[in-house]
Amino acid sequence: MSRDPLPTARQTAWKTLNECDVLSHDTAEVLNRHLARSDRPAQATDLVFGVIRHRITLDRILTRCARIDTKRVKPTQWNLLRLGAYELVFAPQTADYAIINEAVEIANRTRSKKTGGFINAVLRKVQRAIESRQAPLQGAAKSRAIPQNAETGCLFKDDLLPDPAQDVVSYLNTAYSVPQRLVHEWVAAYGRRQTEDLCLASNRAPSVMAWPNTLCVTAEELAARLHDETVACEQVADCVRIHSAGRMNRYRAYLEGLFYVQDTTAASAVKLLDPQPDWTVLDLCAAPGGKSMALAMLTGDAGVILSTDANSKRLSRIRENIKRLRLQSVEVVPYNHIDKVVSKEKKLDAILLDVPCSNTGVLARRVEARWRWNPEMVTKLQQMQQDLLKQAAAMARPGTRILYSTCSIQPDENTRQVQAFLAANKQYKLLDEKLTLPALQTKDAPDHDGGYAAVLEKK
Repeated sequence: MSRDPLPTARQTAWKTLNECDVLSHDTAEVLNRHLARSDRPAQATDLVFGVIRHRITLDRILTRCARIDTKRVKPTQWNLLRLGAYELVFAPQTADYAIINEAVEIANRTRSKKTGGFINAVLRKVQRAIESRQAPLQGAAKSRAIPQNAETGCLFKDDLLPDPAQDVVSYLNTAYSVPQRLVHEWVAAYGRRQTEDLCLASNRAPSVMAWPNTLCVTAEELAARLHDETVACEQVADCVRIHSAGRMNRYRAYLEGLFYVQDTTAASAVKLLDPQPDWTVLDLCAAPGGKSMALAMLTGDAGVILSTDANSKRLSRIRENIKRLRLQSVEVVPYNHIDKVVSKEKKLDAILLDVPCSNTGVLARRVEARWRWNPEMVTKLQQMQQDLLKQAAAMARPGTRILYSTCSIQPDENTRQVQAFLAANKQYKLLDEKLTLPALQTKDAPDHDGGYAAVLEKK
C-alpha cells in the first residue's frame, strides 16, 4: 500500500504562516507541529523564519513591483506571495521557475484557477523587476539592492528602497525589516554604520550551537557522535555547530543527553559569573533551563543549583532537561516556595537573574520579537527588571553575587538599570559587565546573538 507523499517544504511553510499571528503565537511551536511531516524540515524552517523576519521588505517588493492593493488580497494569498518573493530575493540558488511553479500549484489546490493565475502574474512581475538575483553590494546603488549578507544582495532594475543619504532610518527599516523606532534608538546608541551591521546580523539564519554534556562527553567526541548520525556539524572551540536546522529530538545524541543547545553569548554570560564547584546558586528566572544547565557543567555538577521561574508551566521544561542530561546538582523549586527553600541553605554564593527583556539582541532567533517591540512594552519590562533586582537583593547575603543578564542590547534595559540599582543600593559593587552585539560569522568566530551581563556583589 503506497503512502501519500510528504508535504513539501513550501507547503509546510505556507500552512505554518497561515496559522501564525506574530503578535500572539510562538512561530517555532506552530512550525514544529508540521515539521515531522515535511519532506525538507530545514528548508521549511528557513522559509517560515525568513518570511517573518523580512515582512516589511517583502511587502515593499510586492506592492512596488506588482502595484497591488494589499487590502484586496486574502491573507492566505498574501502569505503565498511573500513566500515566493522571499525565495526570489533571498534564495538565489533556487531556480526561479521552481519557486513560481510550486507557488502556482499550491494556489491551484485551493480549487481556484483564478487564484493560481493571480499568484503567477504577481510573482512574474517581481521576477522581471530583478536585474540580478545575486550581485556584489560593493558599487551597487543602495536604493536598488536588497542585502542578502555582508557581500551580496538582490539587485533590482529600478529604485526600490529609500535613499539612505536622505533618510537612513527609513532605508534601514525598509531594507532590513526592523521597526523604525527601534532603528532610531540603535542609531542614537551605536551610530549609523554599526546600526546597519546590527540590522544585518538580526536577519541572519542563526547557528545552532550544541554544548557537550561535559559530565560524559567532550566536544570532539560529541562532534564524532553527531557525524555518526550523518548530522552536518563542526567543532568550534569547546562546542559544536550544527549546520542542519530542525527538531533536536530527532538526534539520538540529544535524546541520550549528550548535549544542550545555547548561543555562545548566553553561554558567556554564565562564565562571567565564574561559578565554583562548591557554590550554592539560585537561578531565579530559569525556564527553560539553559543557564542552569550551563551552571551545572561549569561546576562539575557538584554544587547546589536551585532553579525556579514565575511561570510554573515552564518548570516542566527544566525538569525534562535535568532528566535528559542526568544532572544531580539542579533542583527545581516552585516559585512560591523559593524564599523558604533559600533560607534553609547555609550559604548563597550567587543569584542568576536572566530577566524578561525586549529580545532585541536575538531578533534573528526569536522571529516575532521585532513585531512585538514598542517603547510602551519596554517600559513595562523595565519595571519588571527593577522588581526582580529588588527581589534578588532582598535574598542576597554578604558576599553573594548577582548576575544580571538580558538578551537585549538596549541601554535602558542594561547599563542604565544596573547603574540605577547601584545608585540606590550602596552596599553593592559592580565586579564586571559585558555587552555583546549580534554579529555575523567571521573567520575567527561563529555568528552569535546579542546580550548583556553584569556581575554585582554584596559587600
